[in-house]
Amino acid sequence: MNMADSNALVSLSQFARTASGADLAIVVEVKTDGRVAWSTGFPVTSFSGFNLARSGVLEHAWNDQPVDASRFRLPTSILTALGCPAGSVLFIPAPSDDAPSSGLLLLWKTGANPEQSAASMALLGPSVAQLLSARRGAVHDIVVRNQFIDLVESVPAGIVLVDGDGLGTVINQRAAELLGHKPGRHRAVDLVAPMRALRQRCDNHEALEQAYAAQVGNLNFATTLHWVMGERTFEVDTHPVRGDGEQGRIWLFTDITADLLMAAELRRLASSDPLTGVPNRRHFEERSAQIIAAREATGRSVAVLMLDVDHFKKINDTHGHPIGDEVLKVVARRCREALRERDLFARFGGEEFIALLAAPTADEVPATAERLRNAISGAPVHVGGLRIDVTVSVGGAMGEALPGSDARLLEQLVARADEALYQAKADGRNRVRMS
Repeated sequence: MNMADSNALVSLSQFARTASGADLAIVVEVKTDGRVAWSTGFPVTSFSGFNLARSGVLEHAWNDQPVDASRFRLPTSILTALGCPAGSVLFIPAPSDDAPSSGLLLLWKTGANPEQSAASMALLGPSVAQLLSARRGAVHDIVVRNQFIDLVESVPAGIVLVDGDGLGTVINQRAAELLGHKPGRHRAVDLVAPMRALRQRCDNHEALEQAYAAQVGNLNFATTLHWVMGERTFEVDTHPVRGDGEQGRIWLFTDITADLLMAAELRRLASSDPLTGVPNRRHFEERSAQIIAAREATGRSVAVLMLDVDHFKKINDTHGHPIGDEVLKVVARRCREALRERDLFARFGGEEFIALLAAPTADEVPATAERLRNAISGAPVHVGGLRIDVTVSVGGAMGEALPGSDARLLEQLVARADEALYQAKADGRNRVRMS
């Protein structure tokens, strides 16, 4: 509520009461249904919860003369404020667009004689209407401001809103926490340094400085950049209000750390075997094509090793599938540890695994295959209190990466390595065969 306008209406009521000799003067803001939305008066009394719709006051054709109060059904709250039955009533309409039935109500006690000066009270109508309108406007501004505050605080992002004149700024709680300021309204100049300091804290502050420097002088620029601060990443969207920089600028700071982590995890799950955690066949084929394409420029060799767990069905049938799953996990871990960091290793399907060796020499391929075989057969697998001897058969093939050969070469190497693997199993298993 605007206290200045309310106090002015109280003062006006006091003047009207004194000038007219009335015992009670009330300013009423009346809605179209006759309900009093707000009122004040002199002597200062709290008027609330009454209705003038059935009183007859609003329907009477008022001139500038008081009327016998017995002609009206005045609300009890008014009579209580007066302290006794009313003898005379005068209503001075003060209509406005939002409250067409508003006005100034003057009451005299029974036995009182309204003075002739009451006739001049009609001149107060425009002043009452103007003050009521100003008060409603102020109340509306407060409501809108509170709604705006509720809105900006409900948005899951830090908000910095700069006025069109560039002098004032509003920030919400999330932005205040980032900038080290209190939420609410600030001078724009007081937030320049905190905004710059926040940007300087970013791991990618140099790239951010360059990006924003390129927009100096462009009042209507709009851009969305990631501000990376350690483990947290904010998507910072800035754009002019309603597309016009003359109307102001808004900065939105949205913490997308969780979204990025989730996206990374989804990518990992899409490219990983859920049981063993090593890459899956799809990822192997995509990554292998990239590796082979990179080798084409120099004509470097690549090799594929196919590995199959011997008699794996017997392990499942004897000990159950959960034990078999644990065996596959151990096999995958030992193979990964036996390979170089740059070698690509994946589960190809079932109990079959595959490795792509980048730029190996001719003697490295069979040596690596033997190292894989020994990594598995060199020690039993202990799982669930069981001691299980596990062996693998390995087949390998080697080729040259030539321009345009990436997809065809991979298919050929996989086919040749698979034939060599079949030969290793046919020769008694737990051995290596090269194509």
